[in-house]
Amino acid sequence: MISPLFDVRDVTLRFGGVVSLNKVNLHQSRGEILAIIGPNGAGKTSLFNSLTGVYAPQEGAIVFTNSRGKAISIIGKKPFRVSAAGVARTFQASRMFNAMTTFENVKIGAESHRGLGVVGAMFKGPGTRRDEHRSDIRTKELLEFVGLTQQANAIASTLNYGARRRLEIARGLATAPDVLLLDEPAAGTNPTEKLELVELIRKVRDEMGVSILLIEHDMKLVMSLAERLYVLNFGSVIAEGTPAEIRSNPSVIEAYLGSVDTGVAQEARDA
Repeated sequence: MISPLFDVRDVTLRFGGVVSLNKVNLHQSRGEILAIIGPNGAGKTSLFNSLTGVYAPQEGAIVFTNSRGKAISIIGKKPFRVSAAGVARTFQASRMFNAMTTFENVKIGAESHRGLGVVGAMFKGPGTRRDEHRSDIRTKELLEFVGLTQQANAIASTLNYGARRRLEIARGLATAPDVLLLDEPAAGTNPTEKLELVELIRKVRDEMGVSILLIEHDMKLVMSLAERLYVLNFGSVIAEGTPAEIRSNPSVIEAYLGSVDTGVAQEARDA
């Protein structure tokens, strides 16, 4: 039986007179690697912001079902509540704590999940020390998982793009999510780093059981990684299907792959 994760129904998001999302419908099953593609301005980031509580759409419903089978309405929830429910996210523009070490960046995620609190952090009682010890252990495990053990003490700002992307994934995983939303994870990476990233994302799903939802412009990466895709254009879903179905969809070829960005079109056909 397929277990639901995200169920998005008729979601409409407006900013004044501008419609950013227009009756968007989307579903994701637990354990699935799902991608959202579309040209710049199509509404991809607006959708991510709606799924994580940053934006509150005026119409529609977003239901997230956690690992315990509890269905949670996302619209109206604050981002920290959505994160606590099991939704983690990375951003296209890096949001690391650049002056902190790699280890410290991941540990912040682990401690926020455990909820040490201000009082616990100040007085460091036995319970706080136990939680901090667990956070240290979890941080080391995650750094090993993403291949950053050797850079644990490196200042985050000194890492190359590939290492930064892996660090962001580790920090997201530190919150123990059910699903990880990746916003342009391959941005700034070279071909070797892209291959390593694909392997890591599959590893996150296969070994940690975390579902993946990603936005990505690199068509070769998307077509090799995603099991299903949604295509957005001007805030509306114009196609949904497997990579093979998307490659051959006339609406996609005309509205996005063919006319908007012919370079991307050729990449998708070759992927």
